Amino acid sequence: MWPLAGFAFGAVVGAIGIALGGKEMAEAARPGAKAVAKAAMVALHEARVRQAQLVEHAEDLFAEATAEVAEERTEAVAAAIRANAQKAAEARNDELVRRAEIVAAVRALYAETPGEPSSDRLAAAIAAAEERARAIVDAGRTAGGRSASAETIDLSAIKRTRAGGGENE
Repeated sequence: MWPLAGFAFGAVVGAIGIALGGKEMAEAARPGAKAVAKAAMVALHEARVRQAQLVEHAEDLFAEATAEVAEERTEAVAAAIRANAQKAAEARNDELVRRAEIVAAVRALYAETPGEPSSDRLAAAIAAAEERARAIVDAGRTAGGRSASAETIDLSAIKRTRAGGGENE
């Protein structure tokens, strides 16, 4: 029932009583009207308490949902950061292997050539070293079915590739 219904009913009855009976009827109806007004106030207070409880429950539900969404977003962002970091590590590792192979090839060329090697021989040695580096990186990535990182490139693959390529350590 509407919380102010009792108050409205009491006001209507009181107005009718005053109109029909005058001051005496109003004085006699005063305790009843007062009781009706008190009942209406109690009902209004209870309605406000229930409304506050509903609002509190709704706010709790909204806060929980917001926290879950934030957690899901955080997990997604963290996964993307990890994936990007892994790709960057692999790219750095590939470049380190490439540079190491080129340095080893150029050193070997200078060691076996008296004086300055020709630019054609130097270019060929660098091209062969880059090809070996690609083979090393590919062999390291496929070893064990896992992605390569700076720690997972198989050093034995480097040795095998160099040995197969004509260079020994």
